Amino acid sequence: MNLVSGSPLTARWHDQLAPTCAALFIIGSLATIPYAAPPATWYMVLLAIVAAFVVFCGRFDRMKRWESVVIWPIWVLLGAWGISIATSGAPEISMLRSASMLLFSILFIAAQIAGWNERALRTVIIGIVGTMLVCVLDLAWQKWTGRSLIQGLDAASSANAGSQGNRNDLAVVSVLLPFSSVLIRGGNGLFLYLILAAASSPAWILSASRQTGLGWVIAVIGPFAARTSRRIAFAFSGILLAIFLVVVASSASLQQRAIQTWRGGLAERQEIIAFGAHLFWQHPLTGVGTGMYGAHYRDAAIKNWSWNGRALPKVGMPWVHSLPIEVLCETGLVGAAAILAILSGTIRRLRSSICIGGTERELAIAISTALVVVLLIGLIDFSFVKDWFRCTWWLILGLAFANGHKSSLLRSPKTD
Repeated sequence: MNLVSGSPLTARWHDQLAPTCAALFIIGSLATIPYAAPPATWYMVLLAIVAAFVVFCGRFDRMKRWESVVIWPIWVLLGAWGISIATSGAPEISMLRSASMLLFSILFIAAQIAGWNERALRTVIIGIVGTMLVCVLDLAWQKWTGRSLIQGLDAASSANAGSQGNRNDLAVVSVLLPFSSVLIRGGNGLFLYLILAAASSPAWILSASRQTGLGWVIAVIGPFAARTSRRIAFAFSGILLAIFLVVVASSASLQQRAIQTWRGGLAERQEIIAFGAHLFWQHPLTGVGTGMYGAHYRDAAIKNWSWNGRALPKVGMPWVHSLPIEVLCETGLVGAAAILAILSGTIRRLRSSICIGGTERELAIAISTALVVVLLIGLIDFSFVKDWFRCTWWLILGLAFANGHKSSLLRSPKTD
């Protein structure tokens, strides 16, 4: 029986079903970021059902658009994680701490399927920007009322980080900010982008987060500089940096953080990162297991492990505070090779999109900027242990592959 025969309306509905459901799954996943706590089991089960439906609809798409969907990055990275889990000292614990990675990896496929339909893809972009603004609103509400809007955390218990609980997790605002530049096309789009950039600035001003502030500067400069002349880009960058320094100088908390960074550098993170490198040296091929750094850290801290004469701080430390070292120590050379292969493929897609021009170039610039923010801040923070990072990681990569395909719907129409 042909389910799409007869009515053109039915056929159009069938063609839009997969992209629409993909956008719904992405929005549902993004909602877990401002919530900033392990979602209820029923919610994750619901997300999993929607994810399965997205893959099913995409796989049996009437227009055979599934042939354009790239899947190998999922197999490569999850395969590396599977090897790491299987060879770890506690595979059950490692598996438990890695559980959501499988679900969020479907975002890589969903982003590509959403790219089949311009409205679905635009809905995704709006959802990304909305997620960013909700995180900022949650923090601002805490500053105004004393408690965060979503989780009701007071400023003291969350270190002025809103519902995130950790001020450096507000760097997600800086990661998502570049996508604001493609909400509207042309000059008006840049103007709106600057307004949204200003609206997102409380994420680093109110929290005094160094990572968020650094990422914010990069996120603002990237899309603006790529869409203006070199002279205007240099002038804008200089003005933005001057404003940034003035804001830092006028805020006591920001001043304190700046002085702390200047005098102490990485401070205790030196030992934390050094221990991660030590674990990689001991388990170079497959690592100690995904999510297992914290368990090894706890044992080493009790035994007074030290580096350069400085012992590990005797506190809970579930991640390495350096994304490259985390990949190496938890998944070894196998995991590092997987990440490098995926990044190489992503960069090729982005270069292709930038060369095409038009709106596809603008989205590629936004994705590239977000990826630069992730990689730079990742040198001293970020972790695959955190669900919000897993979510944004796969979404950014998926949008890059969706945008880089030759049939992308974001491409500007050709003119004769």
